[in-house]
Amino acid sequence: MRFHEFLLRVRELAEARLPADAPQLQGRLRLSLIQLYGDDPRLHYEVWIQRKTGRIEVGLHFEGERETNYRWAQALGRRVLELQAQLGPGVELEEWTRSWTRLHRTVPLRKLDEDLAEEVAELLACFIRVMEPILAEEAAHTSG
Repeated sequence: MRFHEFLLRVRELAEARLPADAPQLQGRLRLSLIQLYGDDPRLHYEVWIQRKTGRIEVGLHFEGERETNYRWAQALGRRVLELQAQLGPGVELEEWTRSWTRLHRTVPLRKLDEDLAEEVAELLACFIRVMEPILAEEAAHTSG
């Protein structure tokens, strides 16, 4: 499969794994990545094929204002054990650039085929199922 075929297949498979009441996410496809987001594209789920490192990243990126990104990272940092229990011990919460943060896991890059698409889609769906309620809870907590 080509990158864009693989990424679109991952999205299709992930969406099929989500509950009927899951939020409808918009998508943005780039050369080697796909981003799924709700109201704000700066807060998005991302599947990124990283040929240089031989990995595929699946994660939740915070690419808005520095203060907002760090507030999210702080909130998720308090829940890191819960997140690791639900998303796997390989999940990392980190400062990615001077202003962006992310919560992510990687899987080894192999031949882009249906088996790998299934594996990555399951991880993406897991991120969405776990993180959407947490994001809603944390947003309500900080605004109220």
